[in-house]
Amino acid sequence: MEKKIFTIDEASKLSVKEVHNLYTNFINPNQSQIFSLLPYGKDNFSHAIGTYMFTDSGKKILDFTGGQGVLGLGHNHPRIINARINFQKENKVEVHKVIFSKYMAALSSSLAALLPDKLNKSFFLNSGAEAVEAAIKVCYKSLNGKNKYILYSDKSYHGKLIGSGSISGSYRIEKNFPKMENCVSFKFNDPDDLEKKIQECQNLGGIYSVIVEPYSASMLESCSDLFIQKLIDLKDKYKFKIICDEVFTGFYKSNYMFYFQKFKKFSPDVLCLSKAIGGGKSSISAVVMDEDVYNNAYNKLSDTFLHTTTYNAFGEESITALEAINIFSEKDFHLKVTNLSKLLSEKLQFLKNKHPDKIESIKGTGILNGIVFKSYLSSLGNIIEKLPLSFINNKSFFLKKLTASAISSELYEKYNILASINDSKNSNHLCVAPALIINENDVNYFFESLEKTLNDGVNTKSLQIIFEFLKSKI
Repeated sequence: MEKKIFTIDEASKLSVKEVHNLYTNFINPNQSQIFSLLPYGKDNFSHAIGTYMFTDSGKKILDFTGGQGVLGLGHNHPRIINARINFQKENKVEVHKVIFSKYMAALSSSLAALLPDKLNKSFFLNSGAEAVEAAIKVCYKSLNGKNKYILYSDKSYHGKLIGSGSISGSYRIEKNFPKMENCVSFKFNDPDDLEKKIQECQNLGGIYSVIVEPYSASMLESCSDLFIQKLIDLKDKYKFKIICDEVFTGFYKSNYMFYFQKFKKFSPDVLCLSKAIGGGKSSISAVVMDEDVYNNAYNKLSDTFLHTTTYNAFGEESITALEAINIFSEKDFHLKVTNLSKLLSEKLQFLKNKHPDKIESIKGTGILNGIVFKSYLSSLGNIIEKLPLSFINNKSFFLKKLTASAISSELYEKYNILASINDSKNSNHLCVAPALIINENDVNYFFESLEKTLNDGVNTKSLQIIFEFLKSKI
């Protein structure tokens, strides 16, 4: 396909094959080949509403992915759409860096109203990884640059930029890119190892921050009360700053507005948010800082513009996030999420009890759940045996992940359900994490379809093709 400038109308009329070719030529050829072999890679999607997506060929697909955390309110929530349309119709001021923004002002106050007293200062960016980078900077500078080290979990994920990737234990940035200096990992949820690493770093120049995911959305595991209490005690002793990354888990996905609120007398110095705050339509993130941290870092006149971005909370992004917060904050919203979480938990437990030969475990909280399958598909085992050991560190773990992938493909092909697999090297489960607005009938349909899949067996043909492709690339 030749290079050309497309009109919007021409883009909307592209066939699946044409899209594959454009991806191959101008985006990522390997991604194009892998996706095109998967069942959902053979469809063009035309539009979406709520928890459903529709293809050009007329298929109605139940989206059970929750948009990997982005679609807390589903696709094209009517209140979000109306807010954005009205903003556009009235020709509101979108961006200007030398005038006040009433929308960003209102958004910052609204976030502060949801959080503990001193988490009052917000800065808005585009992505979760950028929020993490801003958090690193403010913590470092708040201690006048005198402390050298930041600590992070060995199983964490905070983004793929140089800074955020350097403190993502599951990313292994050093294999491919330069790593930020003075980043030290501790064993996930291990208070003794945390204390040991802090003591070691204290003798080498001191610590400016420890970053944690109070709940890991990739592993579906929580920090323990014991770990958080040890973190609080060590902070009191060594005076470092605590960053909580709730980019994925924020806004009721974990049964709490923010998961750190589960722990008694615990509040971070800096909180990173994104995904659901954008209402499924806006690329926006936030770093919310304790006033003392902010004042120590940026309160001097000379530091006023030391951390800025071009796309700092455009007007339409701000009103989108503001409307999303208003929806999340309604009186009955939390009750609906609590009922949904209970329903998912009951359905998962019932399925596990009914299929102990095929399900190893269920895990999760709130609407963030997963199913780890036993590797009962012999055909997948035969595929793995043909792959070199250097490609897979743990074949048993990978086989369970492959089983989940096969089941995901079957759900799409036979039942028009889109379900996802987490790409973290620490995850091997089928994600059961729908949008917060999903109704009971759709939840029931998902579990009925999944049970039929477990009873009837799985066609692994598409995965076999993919692994033949992988072998050719190793």
